[in-house]
Amino acid sequence: MRERLHLKVLPRDPCENDFTWYEMIRDELLRKTVGRAQRVLDVGCGQGEPLLILSGQIGSGMGVDISEERIRAAENARKKLGIENIEFIHASAVDLPLESGEFDAVLMLGDVLCYDNLYGRQEEVLSEIRRVLIDDGLTVYQGMNWDWEYKLSPSWTYFTRADNGNFRFHRNRRTASGSETSRDYDVVPGTPLHDWLLQRDWPVSPQGHDISIDVIEERKIPQRWLKYSGVSRYQHYTPARLRRRYQNAGFRHVEVLAYGQTYDIVNKAGLLESVGLAKSELAQAEAAVALELRTGSGPWLFLVARK
Repeated sequence: MRERLHLKVLPRDPCENDFTWYEMIRDELLRKTVGRAQRVLDVGCGQGEPLLILSGQIGSGMGVDISEERIRAAENARKKLGIENIEFIHASAVDLPLESGEFDAVLMLGDVLCYDNLYGRQEEVLSEIRRVLIDDGLTVYQGMNWDWEYKLSPSWTYFTRADNGNFRFHRNRRTASGSETSRDYDVVPGTPLHDWLLQRDWPVSPQGHDISIDVIEERKIPQRWLKYSGVSRYQHYTPARLRRRYQNAGFRHVEVLAYGQTYDIVNKAGLLESVGLAKSELAQAEAAVALELRTGSGPWLFLVARK
């Protein structure tokens, strides 16, 4: 007799799928904040989009990332665009192979401080950033607003699909202070759970990446269908905790603003499709308001500080 799955699949919120609008706001904030900086470093640069976007207004830039695959993708994008003043290298955020005082602006975008491989090492990362900055150099951080995220989901149970096609299951528990612990499992091939996942219509973001299938376990998944693979730990930040983190690392004039609420408002009003081409103008407007007022509410944080 075939065992039954007791899982309820949760609908995906389009705000979680389409980061394009959020990225438009972030890019506008970067353009206005970084300005005509001569030498810019992006730590955890991923596929390099922000540096490539800034390439026309800065002197030169370097992106570093722990993933060699992402560095190759960034370099391919640079060559395709014919950009000559940006370079990408493979390196760790806790051990930058760079001279002290080499950059007048350092970026960390996309929750780099929250990565599980940097858990407990955030002070080392910020120390390295201070070291490579010139005196009074600018640093920018962008990441999730935990005040916003925690209200949406204090716990999270979901499946992911790896590049090799294998499935993983995660039971996440979160605290209001920003701590997140995930117990991770590989889904055992040949089990009813594995077969069920093979038949699912996996959502894909507008950027072409697989995203998770969120579920509620109405009854615990049988342990024999899962192979325990370990625990992942993350530290996320509320605006106040992020500000203190940078201040304690020795940075001055630390300011944190929140943004991204216009996207959520338009989405909840059911106007995403009708907005169309106007979303670029709305993104620029929200960035201008956030910078002018230095306040705001939304799912993303943007920090600016000086060495």
